[in-house]
Amino acid sequence: MNSIGTKVLESERLILRRFRESDAKELYEGYINQEEFLYYANKEKKTLEEEIDSLKGIDDKYNNLDYYNWLITLKDNNKIIGGINLNVDNYNESLEFNYAIDNRYTCNGYMTEALNLIKYFCLNEIKVNRLYGGCEINNISSKRVMEKCDFKYEGILRNHLKLRDGYHDMYVFSFIRSRD
Repeated sequence: MNSIGTKVLESERLILRRFRESDAKELYEGYINQEEFLYYANKEKKTLEEEIDSLKGIDDKYNNLDYYNWLITLKDNNKIIGGINLNVDNYNESLEFNYAIDNRYTCNGYMTEALNLIKYFCLNEIKVNRLYGGCEINNISSKRVMEKCDFKYEGILRNHLKLRDGYHDMYVFSFIRSRD
């Protein structure tokens, strides 16, 4: 598995790029304070100042070639519509993905396009063996994204996600480089 870091990725309608300190205001006004994102990410609402602080030193994180964290932006106007990141397990040559999208941009195929772009990058450039992710079992939209991207359903992790209202079951999906 190659450690190559967060590179700019482009598809027909999207550019996936690194976070910048200057993104704080747009993020604050966008998906990171939307109720659905806060619920599934198990986070609290942020002030603009907290968002500015969270992005300080972000460039240093990108010096780590095992750090993969993208903003999803629209190619035609550079509007931030979501985010996607990878958690690395070098020993098992696997990557876990997590994503979120601004509610104002759902049902347009953007997340499917972004996840397919990440899948291609992971399989062809990083050369990962296993790429996987999941969602809370009532998050049908997220489940559909993984299905549309040809990830294989593996099962349910019971009481795996701790959200504000308690523990929840989670669907798990994967793509295995050598099999799928």
